Amino acid sequence: MKRQFVMLTFDLEEFDIPEEYGQKVSTKEQFDITLEGMDRLKKLLAVHRIPVTFFTTGNFALKNPELIKKLSQRHEIASHALFHSPFHEFRQEDILESKQILEEVTGIKVTGFRMPRLKPLNISRLSDWGFQYDSSINPTFLPGRYNLLHKSAEPTVEKGLIILPCSTSPTLRFPLFWLSFKNLPSALYTAIAKRTLRKRRNLMLYFHPWEFAGIDHYKLPGYVKKPNGERLIQKLDYLISALKETGAEFITSQDYCAYLIKTDKAFQSVDKSAAEFD
Repeated sequence: MKRQFVMLTFDLEEFDIPEEYGQKVSTKEQFDITLEGMDRLKKLLAVHRIPVTFFTTGNFALKNPELIKKLSQRHEIASHALFHSPFHEFRQEDILESKQILEEVTGIKVTGFRMPRLKPLNISRLSDWGFQYDSSINPTFLPGRYNLLHKSAEPTVEKGLIILPCSTSPTLRFPLFWLSFKNLPSALYTAIAKRTLRKRRNLMLYFHPWEFAGIDHYKLPGYVKKPNGERLIQKLDYLISALKETGAEFITSQDYCAYLIKTDKAFQSVDKSAAEFD
């Protein structure tokens, strides 16, 4: 049986989504909500004893260096730019600055990047800055957000980087992102995830720690905020348990790239120095 891999990834960022809907949230509250969700998430990951990838903003790491350092001892820390808020003007150099911050905090080389909100990005400089992979593509069609059906749903190499797309279902390209996980019945979402894993032998899913905090009182659409807190942790527990039953290996994004480089000639042009895969 060919090996199958599951990558659970979490965008570890400021809880700024209410501002997209006109609700002001203080900087302290943005961090507090994310930390509340992280407390629940850390406990679940410890129970299942699986490694994951945290795409982390440099701003969050600066405010919570001890947490990021501790997470890096078990999980991968990758870059999620410097700030997440759409009200901060984005500069390409922010990506390099975030990488430098994360490496200083953790003492570990950062090799992965994901653009906040998966916005379009010129990736041409990422390889020069020492990144090995980018995971900013959701290869699906969502009106008003993504029109990326022309992008590969499989890992590829582009401009010296491994491109790790977020998972979509085979054939129909149904997105398996956080909103699908939140809103579909657990059994249905898990069935689609399992089918995708069987077909592609890899599964890249993404969530946000703030989803696992109690956010009922914020003025957000129901499909964004419910379920949350402990109910959403229970859904994630169900999903992880079901995926474990498939025999798939849970792996960080960085280690999956190392596997691709070791086993597939198409990826051997990418720098091999970031990690060794056993």
